[in-house]
Amino acid sequence: MLGLATVAVLALLAGIVAALAASGGAGDGPSASAGAPARGRMSAGQPSVVDASLPSTPPPPVRVVSGGDVMTDRSVRTYAEAHGCDAVLAGIAGVLRKGDAAWINLEGPVTTIGTPKPGKTYTFRGPPAMGAALRRAGVDVVTLGNNHAVDYGRSALKDSITRLEAADVAVVGAGRNASDARQPAVITTASGATIGFLAWNDVWWPGFTATGGKAGVAEAFTDVGRMRRSIRALAKRVDYVVVGYHWGYEYQHFPVAQQTMEAHAAIDAGADLVIGHHPHVLQGVEVYRRGLIAYSLGDLVFDHYSVETGQTVLVDALLTPRGVTATLVPVYASATGIPSRQHGVAGKTILTLLQQYSQPLGTKITIRGDTALVRTGARLDSAAH
Repeated sequence: MLGLATVAVLALLAGIVAALAASGGAGDGPSASAGAPARGRMSAGQPSVVDASLPSTPPPPVRVVSGGDVMTDRSVRTYAEAHGCDAVLAGIAGVLRKGDAAWINLEGPVTTIGTPKPGKTYTFRGPPAMGAALRRAGVDVVTLGNNHAVDYGRSALKDSITRLEAADVAVVGAGRNASDARQPAVITTASGATIGFLAWNDVWWPGFTATGGKAGVAEAFTDVGRMRRSIRALAKRVDYVVVGYHWGYEYQHFPVAQQTMEAHAAIDAGADLVIGHHPHVLQGVEVYRRGLIAYSLGDLVFDHYSVETGQTVLVDALLTPRGVTATLVPVYASATGIPSRQHGVAGKTILTLLQQYSQPLGTKITIRGDTALVRTGARLDSAAH
């Protein structure tokens, strides 16, 4: 039998453990606080300190709408000059505006300065007015972490960032210097919940990487460990984390091992939603743990000569402490690159293809009328990361 002294010690230890459990400990996930960052790019600084003695309150759900590649040059520029920049996104603005936040991948700067990158076959530069048009259409954040961000030089990229920020559009994935390129953007919703955005480019091009004081893009594949640390740090400061990658191979409908590794690593580090771009066609959707991965959303605004490069979806995702429920909205971009929402047979065709691309990933997508639905499981405690 245990002595009375031993019993007393055990009782004391049990009381300490119970007190720690009641307080939530230091391993609980992030929670909303009155000191949430302001909307837009997050400023540098230390994470806010939450009193561990207070009970944690689950953050309110948030709604994030994600779209694919937006290229505003060539035929799109011609269309914008004839009809106005707002007309480019008029066919999908209603969906973008439904979110607490919406974001896209912006292929190339929006500026009037710079010269085309020597030796690069395709270089894009859109009209500066597209920045404000994106904002009016409901876009809050763009990633410039791609292989076209520096098409017209580093000065053009910096000018583009300045113009976008002046239009109240936050920029991730690229920056005025190496530190800036890796900074998140944070959106504070009407409910007080916070959403953090990060993005990286995996499609390397000489002279495009942000280094030291030089403008450029952030890369993930060269330092996956730093990518994980960035997501973990952001997850401690906001309620939900959304990340984007420019990756994979063009015109391939299935992700390669590099994409899968990085996507899983992102969710393991604390991301709720992973959105991919670059292949110019749709790739499958995967449910991984409590997170959702869309490996490629294809082209949203992009001129083209092939039906499959015009097929895309908008991912209208509800992020909650228990997981993600996403509505997939079919969209088709015309040959001149102008998107419109699809209904009936045309919409079902796109959703059925996405079902097929997602089957090897073990994902169940349920088509309901003109949209489809996909759900993840319960959100795991952050200590599991």
